[in-house]
Amino acid sequence: MDLNTGLEWARQQMGCSSDSTTLDAEVLLAHCIGKSRSYLYTWPEQALSDEHWEAYQALITQRLMPTPIAYLLGEREFFSLDFKTTAVALIPRSDTELLVEATLERCPKNSPFKILELGTGTGAIAITLKIHQPSNTVTATDISPQCLELAKQNAVRHKVDIGWILSDWFSAIEMSERYDMIVSNPPYIAQGDFYLTQGDLPAEPLLALSPGPTGMESLQQIISIAPGYLKPNGYLLLEHGYDQEVAVANLLKSNGFTNISCQYDINNLPRISIGQCI
Repeated sequence: MDLNTGLEWARQQMGCSSDSTTLDAEVLLAHCIGKSRSYLYTWPEQALSDEHWEAYQALITQRLMPTPIAYLLGEREFFSLDFKTTAVALIPRSDTELLVEATLERCPKNSPFKILELGTGTGAIAITLKIHQPSNTVTATDISPQCLELAKQNAVRHKVDIGWILSDWFSAIEMSERYDMIVSNPPYIAQGDFYLTQGDLPAEPLLALSPGPTGMESLQQIISIAPGYLKPNGYLLLEHGYDQEVAVANLLKSNGFTNISCQYDINNLPRISIGQCI
């Protein structure tokens, strides 16, 4: 069994079940043998050991379930950084990099900010913010102890100091605490939405994807409580669905936020809404 034959077998097994069958097959085989994808093209006739072949077959079987590539590889790149990823947490998305960019744009370079992230998952947002501006104080929460443990492991990997709090949004945050910025990528897909059945989403934690029947439940809760935890002129930055821009803007306005704006993602869809607490 050589590498090229192994790849052909995998492509046949996956058929049309993956949007990127060839890429999936190559990434997983490269992972199994500990080489780059380019190695597969350079040495297609290289023998595949029995151990690697068995491991590859197991990965392809899991991919067909489907198990997301990020869970099979155990990591995902975010903001050019690698983060350990397991099935306890939502896989970091490239769209969410816009939330990090918008936050960093509002952090003064010469004055440390105090930042709170709600629902940290893998810790990718909080850790990236800390890496890019080490002088900031970053605290992150999650309702899941397993997610916090994963986030802590990622913080150790990237050698940053983050404050971790087990909390259902603001429930465990001291009432006396005030932050310059609060950021969150909360669940925002409506319960029962057909989108939740598509692709790899069924394999990801539902709690991190959908908050309830309307999809607005978490956004509404965060927006209504955040003013009590923000300093004067503090910012609230939220990721949301492409069809929630108006609803989020109305919530921000009704809860006393000003300078409300929305940033669009690479597909020109509304993705990040920002409000300032005066």
